[in-house]
Amino acid sequence: KQWYQRRVRGTLLTLVVIVLVGGYRDYTGYTILRVSVGSKEDFNQVLDLESSGDLSLFSEAHTGHVDVLVAPGKLAQCQNLLKSHDISWSVQVEDVGEVVNTERNKLRNAPPLSKGEITYDNYHRLNVLHDHLDSLETKYPMKAKTFTVGQSYLKNDIKGIRITSNVTEGNDKPAIWLDGGIHAREWVSPATVMYIIDALLGEVEQDKAAKMSELLETFQFYISPSINPDGYEYSHTHDRLWRKTRAPAGCKDNKKNWFGGCFYYLCYGIDPNRNWDVDFGKESVSKDPCSQIYPGKHPFDQKNTQAVSDYLTSLANNLVLYVTYHSYSQLFLTPLGYTTTPPPNADYYKAVGDAVVDAIYKRNGAEYINQQSAALYPASGDSADWTHDKLNVTDTYTLELRPDENSYKIGFELPPEHILPTAQENVDGLIALIDNMAFSKL
Repeated sequence: KQWYQRRVRGTLLTLVVIVLVGGYRDYTGYTILRVSVGSKEDFNQVLDLESSGDLSLFSEAHTGHVDVLVAPGKLAQCQNLLKSHDISWSVQVEDVGEVVNTERNKLRNAPPLSKGEITYDNYHRLNVLHDHLDSLETKYPMKAKTFTVGQSYLKNDIKGIRITSNVTEGNDKPAIWLDGGIHAREWVSPATVMYIIDALLGEVEQDKAAKMSELLETFQFYISPSINPDGYEYSHTHDRLWRKTRAPAGCKDNKKNWFGGCFYYLCYGIDPNRNWDVDFGKESVSKDPCSQIYPGKHPFDQKNTQAVSDYLTSLANNLVLYVTYHSYSQLFLTPLGYTTTPPPNADYYKAVGDAVVDAIYKRNGAEYINQQSAALYPASGDSADWTHDKLNVTDTYTLELRPDENSYKIGFELPPEHILPTAQENVDGLIALIDNMAFSKL
């Protein structure tokens, strides 16, 4: 009975919060705890607490802990539950709403942009990203050609741009794929990918013109800066900390009432980086459709992941490098993510990763860590592992961008003044990656 009452109270609290904000979710009084997860068992205990409505996962656990979001009035209860499982924790942010509101006010006061313009001193909506891609195609008709991967559940285009020395020629060059924004709230990811696009075309980083020309002569780049457009837009218009897609996912705890509706409430979105058909649904996932790491009912049941995987498959014969940009933690993650067993070519991945993090450090002094994606514990169904296993691409990597885990208490709320240095260092990191991957040495 106590368990049932606790769950109902948590459900009602969630509903009250959503109703009260009238459109944009209010995080006033929410707390972020940093929870130690020294083992897979610890992480599973945290997942159980999420499923019961006591907390919400806020970050991945690549470094021995996770940040969790706790609703107003539930802090003491959550802390006691963690303590009962011998799991240690510390308070990271006492009032999440204050931080979110400060960022939102800055965005509201930003000067308007001309169509096609982009800046790297603020975060931008999806239409700004797409309009800028169109402007680059117009400005560089021989080097740049936009494409549409497909459409999302809400019929937003998943847009990309192909960049090479001459886009009017055939597409038989070795292909490099870069993407960003698979998790909606990771705003610095699309911004960094857009900057890399600008760098390849000489809009920025003009001192690297000769190097960029060399890369475009050798490779063709396919780049899609926001592959979860529904979630990205929703994080701007309704919920700054939204992570998932926006398609209906199922009933809370998969429980329906006698009339066929949801016993508690309907959940929206799945984790698009748990939805790929590789070791699907096995590790570091939740069966609760409301969970931040709910993988979906089956692989590729989300329109955006299906569209991107189809497009990648069409490039498979030429694809030599896949890089996906996330935030946060400042990590360079190498294969594989669904098993802690090191791959046979682990020494190769270490050498490549060391070159990347060294290049990143030399640019602005940011320290990234090079490690296997599953260094601490595995997670199933991610895009890099799928590209590695299903398309037989050796070089598939995930970048977790700024900040590190201690500089800013809410990692997804990276201040706008850090967009540019984050993007700059990852241009250098990408160049080092291409220069050191196996293909470049053939």
